[in-house]
Amino acid sequence: MVRLALVGADHNHLYEIIDRMVKAGAEAVAHTAEGQFVEHYSGWQPDSVERTYDEILADDSIDLVVTAAVPNRRAAIALAAIEAGKHVVSDKPGLTTMEQLDAIRSAVADRPGRPWTVLFTERYENRAINEAVRLARSGAVGRIVHVVGAGPHTMWAKRRPAWFWDPEATGGILVDIGSHQVDQFMSITGVNAGDVSIVASAVGNVASPDHPAMQDIGTMTLAAPDVVCDHRLDYLTAKGLGTWGDCRLTIVGTDGTIEARANVDVAGAEGAEHLIVVDADGTRRVDVSGVVVDWGEQLLADLADDGERLMTQQHAIDVTDVCLRAQAAARPWGRPTT
Repeated sequence: MVRLALVGADHNHLYEIIDRMVKAGAEAVAHTAEGQFVEHYSGWQPDSVERTYDEILADDSIDLVVTAAVPNRRAAIALAAIEAGKHVVSDKPGLTTMEQLDAIRSAVADRPGRPWTVLFTERYENRAINEAVRLARSGAVGRIVHVVGAGPHTMWAKRRPAWFWDPEATGGILVDIGSHQVDQFMSITGVNAGDVSIVASAVGNVASPDHPAMQDIGTMTLAAPDVVCDHRLDYLTAKGLGTWGDCRLTIVGTDGTIEARANVDVAGAEGAEHLIVVDADGTRRVDVSGVVVDWGEQLLADLADDGERLMTQQHAIDVTDVCLRAQAAARPWGRPTT
């Protein structure tokens, strides 16, 4: 039985993470007091006891620390847990600066398996995205030459905490929500961070005058051997869409294309999780209702034997590295590169 503690309840991704892990067999036994969702969390997981982080770190019966704290606090939480001999699952992004990533690299260097996991929920939770990645890796549309990802979100400004508007807290839009798209690109192609160059990136504030530091739009173009990736992120989704964002993944191969429409098929089929394949045999929709979302089971199996079924340790590090480099290189939105 894996016993877990939640440290930081600041982002609602914690519900997906904890729910999957508890259903897979983990036991939620403790949580710290901080975070806007902590009161609701303690009611949702009534067997979880409020404790200080020092108490959690000192408790050898707790195997795993899950964190959905403010993003710029996640690295410090993870480092303390790793030093205490525990595994860590972090909501994305796992950290916000290159200095933090260097510290994580050092902390995990001599640990077997994958002590630091960053959960990129868009790929693991959405069956259309999940299956699109699997099909691409299987060679279903030939050699992959272009990946296009769109991660638009709805602003919902009145629901957002103060830290949401601060790129120092979030890492910036390319680090925060862009981590989903970079995870997908690197999973599809199998490239590592050393293979990826930042061709161009940009961030800006185009619709948030009350929060001038906010980055509500961003883009990045990445290149690796024989493949190019273009990603767009924003908080510009109109309220009339009916869901939080028209997220899409388009994969172009030498023998066809795969498109995943994660949340909605605009003016098309109803519901979510749409997958469309075009190849030599024609155009077809792929039914993903039978795709099994089993990352919780994979994660617990990895904790038991230091495996890397869910992802490699290097993948979590590489995705973070690329996002940080794209964010650091970003020019102001709408201004040409000099």
